[in-house]
Amino acid sequence: MKLNPQQHRKLFDLLSQVNDAINAGNFAAPLRKLDELNAKFPRNHMVLMLMGKANGKRGRHPEAIAWYKKALDCNPKNADARFEYAHALQVGGRFDEALLEYERALYHNPKHFPSMRHKCSVLTDLNKLSEAHAVWESLMDLANKGDLTPSEKLAIAISGARLSPKIIEPEQAIKAVQEFIDDESCNDELRTAGYWQMGRIHEAIKSHDNAFGCYKQCKELKKAKWDPDDHSSRVDRLIDCWTGNPGIPSSTFDGSRLIFIVGMMRSGTSLTEQMIAQIPGVTPGGEMNAITRQLGPLDRPKGPHDPPFAYTENLYTKSTIQHISKEAKVWYDGVSKQGYITDKQPYNYAHVPLITHMFPGCKIIHCVREPMDCLLSNYFQAFARPHMQTHDLYWLGRYYRDYERIMKAWHTVEEVDMIDLHYEDLVSDPEAQSKRVIDFLGLEWTEDILNFHNSSRTVSTASRDQVRKPMYTSSVQKYKKYEHHLSELKRGLGIEG
Repeated sequence: MKLNPQQHRKLFDLLSQVNDAINAGNFAAPLRKLDELNAKFPRNHMVLMLMGKANGKRGRHPEAIAWYKKALDCNPKNADARFEYAHALQVGGRFDEALLEYERALYHNPKHFPSMRHKCSVLTDLNKLSEAHAVWESLMDLANKGDLTPSEKLAIAISGARLSPKIIEPEQAIKAVQEFIDDESCNDELRTAGYWQMGRIHEAIKSHDNAFGCYKQCKELKKAKWDPDDHSSRVDRLIDCWTGNPGIPSSTFDGSRLIFIVGMMRSGTSLTEQMIAQIPGVTPGGEMNAITRQLGPLDRPKGPHDPPFAYTENLYTKSTIQHISKEAKVWYDGVSKQGYITDKQPYNYAHVPLITHMFPGCKIIHCVREPMDCLLSNYFQAFARPHMQTHDLYWLGRYYRDYERIMKAWHTVEEVDMIDLHYEDLVSDPEAQSKRVIDFLGLEWTEDILNFHNSSRTVSTASRDQVRKPMYTSSVQKYKKYEHHLSELKRGLGIEG
């Protein structure tokens, strides 16, 4: 449908409002409006690009990739569209494809700065550090010519920091980021990444107090209101729903080929999936949103930073359970229609009884890690999506106590078939613990499980670097190096002293 100038302006203004809402972290209403606009204006480049952005910000990477691909098909020579498609591929863990698309964007526009910068980034993701360094040097040549914005110069400094300490000296990398990190004309996304990279480098050179300060600055930049008391009351409702209503029905689907790996973020879910994925007949699905995408419209949370909880018991009728199971099954079948599938979305810990009712016969592995180590790792991580409880140490402690209450309750639900896997036990005796888990799953153990780090499989989550390494124990009791900073965390956990 061809638009006249007035219609085009009206659509542009509307899409600007939608874009502002997405940037503010609101997704449900913008996605509904974009669905309407896409039906009215099919193949409109601006609508398709925003569909990609909204899905990407929500963590729905396959959908984001698909929408950006549609936008690119409308204008294949547009370097901006090709860049966004490439970036979606990179965030989704498809690094080789992303690299090819960045190179195609640069073919159409050799001076396209975002593609140059992210080509350096994806080469780093692929551990092609010499090639990444060569691209970074080209970026530095641009910076030295003096015609870049402070944001672009900070972006180059961050790209260099990612190459430290292996390629670039730590002091050089930190100094380059510090030059621009306090410039408020730079966007918060870049400043957050800059503080995180400085924290990582300080940690690598054992400058622990400086590392903690940088990570704290990283969290403070994007901190928004989160109410731990309200969260606790919602947890009360969640537990009451699934421990006090044994009559909630189950679907007719066979869930015996589904393996759910759940727990707190940074509790070892990626490591566990990577090990299990070495077994023939097991296809890893990564962090899937097949369950939560069914809950959003059904049991809608009231705040933008509240996760969905299945706590309104009268909603979960036989027909509803059957319907949401059918919808979720589409996503699992999309991973593989044969053999076993793992879903390592950590947050599924809140949905364990619902999952059991949706897919009777499924197996659940609950990853557990020492609280102080687990929560410090959450605080030190700049997550791609807003997990607001991770931006405050006291909030994190409160959140963990509610998580423990939830998991204790789920262990009393008769239908739940779940095993606990402690991170500390796994890294100290990986053979014994992996055999215990594989026996629980009813699968055949293989020595390949212990060589998980040699796998060519791509991991797109925050743990992607860790699963490329052999098993290590250096993260056990890591919190002790920072303990004098953690009084608020202990207060949240209810620990004295």
